[in-house]
Amino acid sequence: MSDEYVTLKIPKELAQTIDRLIQGRKDLGFKSRAEFVKEAVRRYLLELEKTGSV
Repeated sequence: MSDEYVTLKIPKELAQTIDRLIQGRKDLGFKSRAEFVKEAVRRYLLELEKTGSV
């Protein structure tokens, strides 16, 4: 992976939901919203690859 980043916008309500989840579920191991979103995107891409959609 590259050290370069891009900025993505998500609805405020979704960001707040992620923040509440991170704060309320320390056992998930996420330290930031960005970390959570990166993992979610990676998992979704893997799922799409398994089904041949990517």
